[in-house]
Amino acid sequence: MKYFNYKKRTLWNGSNLTGIVLLSMGLIIWVSSFFIGKETDSFKLYMIVGTILSLGFLSLSTYSGTLIDFDRSLFKEYQSILWFKLGQWQKLPKIEHAELILHSYRSTNTPNGISPTLSREVTIYKCVLLANGTKFLALDFTREKDAVAALEEIKKGLGI
Repeated sequence: MKYFNYKKRTLWNGSNLTGIVLLSMGLIIWVSSFFIGKETDSFKLYMIVGTILSLGFLSLSTYSGTLIDFDRSLFKEYQSILWFKLGQWQKLPKIEHAELILHSYRSTNTPNGISPTLSREVTIYKCVLLANGTKFLALDFTREKDAVAALEEIKKGLGI
C-alpha cells in the first residue's frame, strides 16, 4: 500500500505547546525534589509527576491530518491521539489537477495593552487538489520545499 500522510502539527502552538510545558513542569518538579531538603512522601510525588508527565505526553502526541491511500483510492481526515489515527475512510474522487498556490498575508496579534503589538508578513504554500472543477482538498505548508515535495508525491501517487 502506498500512502501520503499530511500532518497538521506545530510544536509551538495549541495542544503541542501545552504538552511541552507540562513535560517541562513534570521534569522540573521531579528533579527539584532531589534538592529540596524537606522530606516528601514518595508516593504523592510520583503520582503528581506521573500525572503531569502523562498529560504532557498525551497532549504532545495529539494532532490532526489527512491520509491518502493511493492504491485503494481512499482518504481519511483524522485526529491522532497517542499515534492512533481516528477517522473514517472515504472514497477519493477523481482528482483532475493538483497545483501549488502561495498565500501571503499580514499577521498581527490583538493589542491588549500589555504585550507589544507585533505584525509580520506570512506566506503559506498550499497544495490544492481539484476534483470536478472545484477545490477538493488544500494542504498548508510553511516551507516551499516541503510543499513542492508533497505536490510531487501526490501527483506521482495519483498518476496526474
